[in-house]
Amino acid sequence: MKIFSTAICAAILCSAASAKLERVYIGTSKSKGIYFADLDTKTGKLSLPVLAAETKGCGFVAVHPNRKLLYSTGTASFKINQDGTLTHLNTQTTEGGGACHVSIDREGKCAMVAYYGGGAVASFKILKDGSLSEAKSFHKHEGFGEHPERQKKPYAHSILTNPDNTYAYAADLGIDKIMIYKLNPDEGTLTPAGEAVVPGGSMGPRHMKWNDKGTILYLLNELDLSVSIFKAAPEGQLEFVKTESTLPEGYDKSEMTCAEIRIHPNGKFVYASNRDLSEKGRDSITIFTRFEQGFQRLKVIPAQVWIPRNFNIDPSGKRMLVGGQKSKDIAIFNVNTKNGHLSFTGEKVPFEGGPICFEFLK
Repeated sequence: MKIFSTAICAAILCSAASAKLERVYIGTSKSKGIYFADLDTKTGKLSLPVLAAETKGCGFVAVHPNRKLLYSTGTASFKINQDGTLTHLNTQTTEGGGACHVSIDREGKCAMVAYYGGGAVASFKILKDGSLSEAKSFHKHEGFGEHPERQKKPYAHSILTNPDNTYAYAADLGIDKIMIYKLNPDEGTLTPAGEAVVPGGSMGPRHMKWNDKGTILYLLNELDLSVSIFKAAPEGQLEFVKTESTLPEGYDKSEMTCAEIRIHPNGKFVYASNRDLSEKGRDSITIFTRFEQGFQRLKVIPAQVWIPRNFNIDPSGKRMLVGGQKSKDIAIFNVNTKNGHLSFTGEKVPFEGGPICFEFLK
């Protein structure tokens, strides 16, 4: 009996040890604040989201490289507590309006915010206690695009640095350009350093991701439902390569837009989300091979939610969370790490806030 009990205990301990929980923070602008949940990467189960901090304007969030701090588009800083809750440190303001994206530089010294409504970007120095300084840089974009409704003026939609942490890039939906800034992380400043035009007209650049080497930039175009490829050039500049549609030729794109782009942790696959604004059930996730393998569209699968404004892949690369902004739920997918394909687990977690950002505490 003693041997049997020992064996059972060993099996239980082994099972518990093999379970891997990944904490994920969820931003939403239609609820009380920032939430968190735990994903069991072994079973694919996601816990019910719990309020981490009550705050306003927290649609998009970014985790500091030290995993101890978190920042939101409300230009607010938070300390991450061991139990998952957040302690507010401070909040800063600028003349920008409608903040929609926040990111942290690779060294964890600077926070950058894109203001959709204001068509501008700003940078803030991260102080020793994790709080934010007053804005060290503020740049308003100029111009307009060809789309008669969506491109009447600049709409800065995201900003992030290259892997070398030398330049920051801001995708502006309203002017079909990526604005380039020289980054000084120690001072927390951005200095204009050029721009890259997204050819085609009415493209609507939205979000971007660099490959690990910093040689290829994948740009998601919201209005054109496409991904544009750029190569890194000297002095932080970008060289346009080509644009590929996220949907097959002849597909009805009316009342549809793109939302998020991610690269698989193994670097082999690129994913993009397509939103159906008409509620016809066309919401989907597109799977591409990486540029080095020819950048081909492999498959388009149903997103299982309405308005997949954001999605993310857990650090193990085995699970994907897809948020339904309008359906107010989170769909869980298995990810085949060999071919990049996705399969819906059948699991959905309700989330009344309407998730619009997922960031793993990795």
